[in-house]
Amino acid sequence: MIITEDIFYTPAEPTAIALGTFDGVHIGHRAVISAAVELAASAREREGEGLLSAVFTFADLPRNAFLPEERRIPALCSPLRRAELIAELGVDIMVCPKFASPLKDMSAEDFINDILICSLRARHIVCGYDHRFGAGGMGDAELLMHICRRAGVGVTIVPPVTYNGRRVSSTDIRAALSEGDTETARNMLGHEI
Repeated sequence: MIITEDIFYTPAEPTAIALGTFDGVHIGHRAVISAAVELAASAREREGEGLLSAVFTFADLPRNAFLPEERRIPALCSPLRRAELIAELGVDIMVCPKFASPLKDMSAEDFINDILICSLRARHIVCGYDHRFGAGGMGDAELLMHICRRAGVGVTIVPPVTYNGRRVSSTDIRAALSEGDTETARNMLGHEI
């Protein structure tokens, strides 16, 4: 897997991109990433088109940029472990810049058009139903679908993934860990802690 911090990295072939923070690479994240990997593989088989699977994430947790140091949230796994977990899913490229300017201040529309479609050559984009992006988190699944439709780029929105009737989230995994419920945390993660 190629790992780069370069937001303007341009792969040799078009991509199917999974978007997300992917903190802990839990079973919900795996559904998003796996959808992009499967789309890329399907395009290669069906159309003979070279399509690479990619992940766009951040080297750090974006919400921490807005919190004082004492209130920052620790990641569920190290950056190296996260990269290993993503690579295990068959991803070809992982773009993981720091959450800083100019990217932090980029509008959702510019992020989609300039980074995902132009630089990363997206032909299909996958994200979770509640994923937010762009300056101030103004971008959402609806905006992504609207812009991509005009550009001829496919979009897949992955619905919530649940465990025992609970929506799986990094926040709920942290809560389970703080309560000492490592079994629930492990099952929501889908891998060892």
